[in-house]
Amino acid sequence: MKVLILTLILAVPVCAFAGGASVCAAQEDSLTAAAQEDCRIITALMYHGVLKSRQGEYIVSPERLEEDLINFKNAGYEFVLPCQVAAYAQGRGKLPEKPLILTFDDGHYNNAYYALPLLEKHDACAVINVIGAFSEYSAESGDRDNPNYSHLTWQNLRELLASGRIELGNHTWGMHKYSPRFGVGKRADESDEQYAAALFSDFSRLHEKVKKECGYSMTTFAYPFGKYTKTAEQVLKNMGYTLTFTCNEGVCKVTFGQPLSCFYIRRINMDGRASSSSLLKKAEGYYRSALSQSSSSSSS
Repeated sequence: MKVLILTLILAVPVCAFAGGASVCAAQEDSLTAAAQEDCRIITALMYHGVLKSRQGEYIVSPERLEEDLINFKNAGYEFVLPCQVAAYAQGRGKLPEKPLILTFDDGHYNNAYYALPLLEKHDACAVINVIGAFSEYSAESGDRDNPNYSHLTWQNLRELLASGRIELGNHTWGMHKYSPRFGVGKRADESDEQYAAALFSDFSRLHEKVKKECGYSMTTFAYPFGKYTKTAEQVLKNMGYTLTFTCNEGVCKVTFGQPLSCFYIRRINMDGRASSSSLLKKAEGYYRSALSQSSSSSSS
């Protein structure tokens, strides 16, 4: 069973947007490294909820989100999608000098209600990492379209894809829990074969549901609570996933022509209790440090 699970590969494209979001395909016109630097420092910002009613460690106001978009753009960052980063790592396409990925975890409806209009206003794009069980509940129960607690339905996801600004990421179907396992962690009572099979069953359930409902194949995965394992990573690679996000703080170096360099991408949590300027300062510190290290290793 282990061999079967870990060698099964689903045929998925690097990027498959509906509507006008063929960003990745457009980037593939440049297929050589001649005009490229050999690496890019990837800054990824982690958001969850966007609400007017309250803010917290994982909730920002629309006003704070807009301030972030303006401040990072003014600091020279350019918005990109995970599929563009993955294409670069595979030796296809190109990236700007300071790539910035906006990520929204859990698939809250308020991401569409509050965040999408701001992305459109500031010519930005983002990946929304969806929890399948939550979207299914909102879709089937009819308890939808409330920014305070609803999650994105399959129809909402189709509309987001049609905007041309959104990539969808897999955040598991039902493993965004603390028990009986912590995220994608292995249970004490599982064999290696049972564990790999459980991961594949969960990951593929959401993958196939989104493919059926939206005609879209996901290639990006965000680990719930940032918990990751070698087995989970191997299952995802065998399924055709090309980029994964952790909750580890910091930035990452992605190298042109090295696909493995865009796994375990670090992120910066955009705490709603902090100021936009302080978070930009933190991100700039990580960026400069990583750039300096990259320059030192290149010259040595």
